[in-house]
Amino acid sequence: MAARSVSPGGALLRTSRLFALPSPIPPPPGDSVDIRRSRTATPVFPTHQIITTPSTSRTRGDWGLKRPLPLRKTTNTTYAMLRMKELDSIEGVTDYQSSTDLGITLRKFQELNLPVTVPREGETAKMNLPQPSAFEETHDVTAFTEEEAAALRDKRWRFSGPWLAGMLEGDFNKWVEKSVRPRRKEFREFLKTKLVLEMDQIAAAKAFDNGDEAPAPIDPATITEEQVNHYIRGLRNNREALYDMVGHFLDLAPLMNPRLADQRLGLRFRSLEEQEAESDKLRQNPYALVGPPVTHPSAGLSYLRSSSYMDVHPFYGPQKTHPPVEARVVRPRRRQLALDAKLGVAGFITDAPAGDSAFNKRSSKTLDYMKLEERGGSKMPVQPYGARVNSRGSVELTVGDADAEALLVALELLGEDESKTFRTPPPVNKIQMFDATASRQASGNRINVPKISVKMGRVRTKTVKKSAKVIIERYYPKLTLDFETNKRICDEIAIIASKRLRNKIAGYTTHLMKRIQRGPVRGISFKLQEEERERKDQYVPEISALDFTQNTESGQLDVDNETKDLLKHLGFDSIPVNVIPVTQVQTVERGGRRFENRPRRD
Repeated sequence: MAARSVSPGGALLRTSRLFALPSPIPPPPGDSVDIRRSRTATPVFPTHQIITTPSTSRTRGDWGLKRPLPLRKTTNTTYAMLRMKELDSIEGVTDYQSSTDLGITLRKFQELNLPVTVPREGETAKMNLPQPSAFEETHDVTAFTEEEAAALRDKRWRFSGPWLAGMLEGDFNKWVEKSVRPRRKEFREFLKTKLVLEMDQIAAAKAFDNGDEAPAPIDPATITEEQVNHYIRGLRNNREALYDMVGHFLDLAPLMNPRLADQRLGLRFRSLEEQEAESDKLRQNPYALVGPPVTHPSAGLSYLRSSSYMDVHPFYGPQKTHPPVEARVVRPRRRQLALDAKLGVAGFITDAPAGDSAFNKRSSKTLDYMKLEERGGSKMPVQPYGARVNSRGSVELTVGDADAEALLVALELLGEDESKTFRTPPPVNKIQMFDATASRQASGNRINVPKISVKMGRVRTKTVKKSAKVIIERYYPKLTLDFETNKRICDEIAIIASKRLRNKIAGYTTHLMKRIQRGPVRGISFKLQEEERERKDQYVPEISALDFTQNTESGQLDVDNETKDLLKHLGFDSIPVNVIPVTQVQTVERGGRRFENRPRRD
């Protein structure tokens, strides 16, 4: 039978984006706590593919689908991001929704340049210590055969069977009736294979001890049902070995070994070095305690394997730490209820910096209250260290206190001041408070608190000063004493982060140019200032200052007798002078300063 031909329109639709959309993944697992959540809250992880389109196609409603979308709903957002819930509903309408919430969150997270790590075991899980990446060969195991599945069980994150510790009783009974009981005969064949391997190992070890040759492998067909039943009765007394075989056969996600948990309990009272050394010996699958993740351990957020790169400042050179980020205080600390503060970093909620142990938590005043009068509320700088995805698909960020020097460098690069970005309440003047209290006692309950006006001077950071000096050293002939001209020159010769920083650099450059005209300036090379001084000394005016025929109306220099004798002694007697008498300035005597003209008592 000949194959059915496809029309050009059908071939176009088959290769279009319409048929390239993947099917949505299951939503995050919920519980009774989710009932209190808002209906408009951002989900834990996205379940639908986000699509976008160029601005030229967006203005026409073209999103690569079979029908255009309405412009009124798709052009009222800054970024073109949509998620398709249903391409063709019963009414023949495309069901879509804006996806800028998750799309912008992804962009903000990628600006942090953080690698996604695997969960850490032990008491050091929440500390700011290095953690392995989700793309390390020891954890990112996705390609393996059936024979390698058991050997790689402690390194895998994807299993065909469920995680028994996270199943309810009803779900467990349904799973047993549907997936386990029909495979009884298959499981006996699996145990027979295991029995043959054990018998071969015992025979090979016995022949090695006696010095004989290795015996031939046992044929599984020679194993009787009585031997299999006896082997099963022996496994019933060894639950650990039986669970390993059941887990291997059903490909179950691993569970926490209770013996290892008891051994780790004694490590809490040792140092961190001893805990790490002993934990390496007792380490098993990192998802055994909380369950395997619903997605890849990185969740597609970041594909970096490490954050061990160095930031280079244009003036200060290599930096010790990465630039800090600004975190928003979502929930302040409540000491009475023993509730820690919650911060918002790049669209994710995280805990406040906890330090390297439970005893060195820094007490920041910013975490104790929220500034509702400011845009965005209270903010504080933090240093992100890493991120990981838990078993439910939620992203858990780990942040620490920002380095003081890194914070100053970041603010200087943006042309801002620390006191203006992260303000603290102004100090209260004790004298004013005393005066206000005294006036309240004198006038009843009314109190007039004087207004505190703080006048700050012009803030010029080290970046502004050093940049202006570098520009003067390299482009001095082009610079002038005009601010607008210097601002235009700064735009042409340098790439500056913001207009505000450019104006500060141009203003300080103009200020230094005026100071160089008056005298030597510290920080500018002596060679440049000597050249400027020589240029001034070699300047020849068009009209001499001694040409009194053009500089004065009478054509002569008005001097007294002593000055005339001095000029004759110096050899300038050829200068036409006009001798005028010197008049002494008469000063008016002041009267009495007190009581009008009353004389002062002696």
